[in-house]
Amino acid sequence: MTRRTPAIFLAAVLLVGAAWRPAHAAKEPPAPQLTAGARVGVVNLLDAEVTHFHASTHIENSYLKTYPVNWSVNAMLLSLVTERVTQLGFTAVPLAPGDMLARARESCFLNATLAKGLSKDCAKTFAAFAQAAQLNGLIVLGPGRNDSNHAGGARHKELPEYLRGWCFVTGEGANAAPALLNLTELLLIATPPNAAQLMDREWGGDGAGWPGYQAPPDLKAIPQTQLDQLQPLFSAMLKRQADAILGHLQVSH
Repeated sequence: MTRRTPAIFLAAVLLVGAAWRPAHAAKEPPAPQLTAGARVGVVNLLDAEVTHFHASTHIENSYLKTYPVNWSVNAMLLSLVTERVTQLGFTAVPLAPGDMLARARESCFLNATLAKGLSKDCAKTFAAFAQAAQLNGLIVLGPGRNDSNHAGGARHKELPEYLRGWCFVTGEGANAAPALLNLTELLLIATPPNAAQLMDREWGGDGAGWPGYQAPPDLKAIPQTQLDQLQPLFSAMLKRQADAILGHLQVSH
């Protein structure tokens, strides 16, 4: 982590967030076309938590703390995709990841380069999961990292690469609004019989800030009532990903 003033960093995050566009592979595959009544699984692999990273000009004063949150990420994701999936004549099927996808989270999300598509092993895993649940497609949310494999050129070089999932970043200005980071991947996967193909991925990117933020008395102990203010903010960022993903879902006539 390079030493930069928090004020400069926070301003840069807001500028990047305003100009951000989702990261894609160089050549996008054709949109999946499913027949009416197709079953689209909706699966969440993102833990219900947010991570606070405090960036200091003195590295020894920087710190990280992860908080569990009260809201359901599963319910958030399902609510954001169900209406459009249903409008297209498909059935949204909420599913727990089970052991199969839970074990694959490291290799198929955190350690993956999804801009290049699914690895052979991950494609087999998603295909097996879809076949077991009789699915024609999958929408899957999982954690990413602040590194080039996930964020590409939009990664924050001044922050640790190990940051993942939903995060907020503070600096030494106690009253400055934290920057919000959505370090997640949302995937649309077509699952024809015995196969799986990544049709679209949407990187979360930067948020627009935390309106109405007031620094708590102890910055290392954010109260739960204040963390609850983040729910609609991260929901809005997830909606941006969901809307982009659903734009690639089409019905076959």
